[in-house]
Amino acid sequence: MRSFQQAIVNEILPTVSKPSRYIGMEWNAVKKDPAATSVKIALAFPDTYEIGMSHVGLKILYQILNRRPEFMAERVYAPWTDAEALLRRGRIPLCTLESGYSLADFDLIGFTLQYELSYTTILNMLDLAGVPLGSAERREGDPFVIAGGSVGFNPEPIAEFIDLFVLGDGEEVVLEVCEATAAWKASGGRRDALLEAWARIPGCYVPAFHQGETIRKRTAIHLDGIDYGAFPVPFMEIVHDRVSIEVMRGCTQGCRFCQAGYLYRPLRERSSEEIQQLAMHAVRQTGYEEVSLASLSIADLTVLPDVVPALMDRLLPEKISLSLPSLRVETLNRFPQVAEEISRVRKTGFTIAPEAGSSRLRKVINKEGFDEEQIFTAVRNAAKAGWESVKFYFIIGLPTETQEDLDDIVRITRESARIARAESARGFGLTVSTSSFVPKPHTPFQWCAQEPMEVLKDKQDFLRRRLRELRVSYKWHNVQSSFLEAVFSLGDRSLGRVVRRGYELGCRLDGWTEHLKFDRWMQAFDETGIDPRAFANRPRNVDEPLPWDHIDSGVNKAFLQREYKKAMEVRGTPDCHTAACTACGEICMPNWPTWAEEVGMEVSSVDRRASSSHCEIPDSTLNAQRSTLREPSEAPVQRIRFMFQKIGMLRFLSHLELMRALGRALRRAGVAVAYSQGFNPQPKLSCALALPVGVEGRQELADIELRAAMAPEELVAQVNRCLAAELQLLRAWEVPLTAPSLTTLVREAAYRVSLPLNGCAQEIGERLRAQALCDEWLDRPSILVSVERKEKRIEVDARPQIRELVVLGEEEGALRWDIRLSTGQGGGVRPHVIMAHLLKETLNGRYDGWETKLRVARTALILDGDQ
Repeated sequence: MRSFQQAIVNEILPTVSKPSRYIGMEWNAVKKDPAATSVKIALAFPDTYEIGMSHVGLKILYQILNRRPEFMAERVYAPWTDAEALLRRGRIPLCTLESGYSLADFDLIGFTLQYELSYTTILNMLDLAGVPLGSAERREGDPFVIAGGSVGFNPEPIAEFIDLFVLGDGEEVVLEVCEATAAWKASGGRRDALLEAWARIPGCYVPAFHQGETIRKRTAIHLDGIDYGAFPVPFMEIVHDRVSIEVMRGCTQGCRFCQAGYLYRPLRERSSEEIQQLAMHAVRQTGYEEVSLASLSIADLTVLPDVVPALMDRLLPEKISLSLPSLRVETLNRFPQVAEEISRVRKTGFTIAPEAGSSRLRKVINKEGFDEEQIFTAVRNAAKAGWESVKFYFIIGLPTETQEDLDDIVRITRESARIARAESARGFGLTVSTSSFVPKPHTPFQWCAQEPMEVLKDKQDFLRRRLRELRVSYKWHNVQSSFLEAVFSLGDRSLGRVVRRGYELGCRLDGWTEHLKFDRWMQAFDETGIDPRAFANRPRNVDEPLPWDHIDSGVNKAFLQREYKKAMEVRGTPDCHTAACTACGEICMPNWPTWAEEVGMEVSSVDRRASSSHCEIPDSTLNAQRSTLREPSEAPVQRIRFMFQKIGMLRFLSHLELMRALGRALRRAGVAVAYSQGFNPQPKLSCALALPVGVEGRQELADIELRAAMAPEELVAQVNRCLAAELQLLRAWEVPLTAPSLTTLVREAAYRVSLPLNGCAQEIGERLRAQALCDEWLDRPSILVSVERKEKRIEVDARPQIRELVVLGEEEGALRWDIRLSTGQGGGVRPHVIMAHLLKETLNGRYDGWETKLRVARTALILDGDQ
């Protein structure tokens, strides 16, 4: 296996918009020697890093696989368009983050399927790695392409591209798939032999070998075995940038539009003590500023009223916030102390999801018991408690929706805005967000049609006009995206050729509105002779065969048919979590051992697998965490100044990413950092001068204020154990709490600039080595350079900023300069820009984009009073 990491550093990172998407090197990332492993799997997410790194399921698989020494799991995400262009131009294959190995060198490439509009991105990632797109096109030695996730419950639209679909919970089956792969490799069998072995594993669907049998999903018995503190911690801000603890899996609310509510049954919960232990351990191991209790419906967590206050007591001293992303209105009203507790650190906003505007339509979708008085009470309580905003989430185009239902959305919003503005002392923001209904397989609405795009657009226009009158922010989902989602959600295997043609026409990253090429999708449908409206806008008879009938989600079709009929009759179904069993067909946990024996699964074997992967958190660790999380004094008692370095690949971190990395390392190290006051507390950590992206810092300076005093050398030792080698503290010393800030003290910065001379003509090298030419350049009264300020290009005179420029000569094939720049008035031009101007002028215009080839390191910061 060949690593392309150096090519990525040289060709990709210097010029892409967000280089931290491609750096890797995160805390808790696992890098193994491929020669010491038997199965190598690339865990691929068909979207950008910040989306994929927010997906807990992929992180769980990453941990489970890497816990086994014989398996090597590495991550890869879809590149943004700028990085893709550079990969293709430089003939660099798509590589994993951990080691820079091409996807083509792995045994398995496992895609997470969370969104139908990721299909062409899957093809693009395979193509970037040089892997044949179609399953039938792959030969001996090519990687196997596998996929799992909620979208895989209708696998047919992309069945021709995937060798194996894994259906249901992946914790157990992913190990069985890899074990079968290891045995197959040891036997030296042909490609088909492994596909046949996989087809015999419960929960595995091999499209090429399917003979009409029903494939039942896999269900994990227990949720244990996961260490949420061992997940990789990103440098860049991701969509869900926090510790996410899965406190419960499954939902029995029975919302008839919600696919996840049916796919992830039965309901499985964690205990209050386990949740607290997992959360505190994860915070200490990752350094995150926020903990999220993740589930489909957190209100159904039996221990919620107990766990929230107890957990907040432990999080508060470190100013760590708690979020409940799936909190329902009735929970806030039934347990008002929950909202009060989670607002103790940060009072930002939360979401209320009525889904439908009228009580009639809420009964159709089975959200009974969710009346508008509850909505008004929740808004009133939030405003009184000091929350800043509330977001309403509705679905438009639901089955049986009328104009009256839309009018009710406006009416509820108007009254909520009146209540919030009357109760809030600080001002209150109200946002209404709508998405368009998309019929989903394995739900009671799988037989319904999506409304035509024109109708959905008219409904959006109506709401936008009416809500603007109320001074309420309105956000909506693109109807073209929703239409395509419905087509591929309800489609059959014939859509495979549309997906391929769409990719050939340039479709990729379709989930991003700015990259959706709807006209090219319509061209793909037209060229393949397929009418997309026949999939999205056609109601289905409840007795007709469906493309996904061979997939058993655990909820039987008869139950879904009954629910569809009850919806049309405007009748609800009670939640079986608190009422009688609804006979949905799913095997609830008390009956699990009996069902497992009926399908031939050894209960003892499954229990053994679950227990063997259980991650015990030592009592000593928990006790240490409890001791460090006692309520501290808020006032800082000590200020420590430290020198640190940011070198190697981490030079591509932005200033905000650097500050985030240092802050999380301090928390991992257990340092008692002081925090600012107010609604969004921040650690009292400040750097002397922000480093430009791509510039190394060899002797950077920062100040940290502490709530509990410690020896500076102890700070260095503790924090360095929690940082990568490229980001380390060099030394530290105490300064008075009243000392001036570092920002006001810095007067100059010294830089070392190097330029590789390989490929340069001899006369070019000679001109660049001439100190006289540099001095002549500096003799100019002004040096005008073009810089970007507030998204505009302007000319700035950089001459007052330049204090000294010295040619050092050539070393290891690169020419080097030392340059000192003022940081005072008139400063702020990046050394890259200044040196690029020098190169262009020195070479009489023969300038070939060398700014990206320059390597810059800041070697020192000169403070007032320094010599």
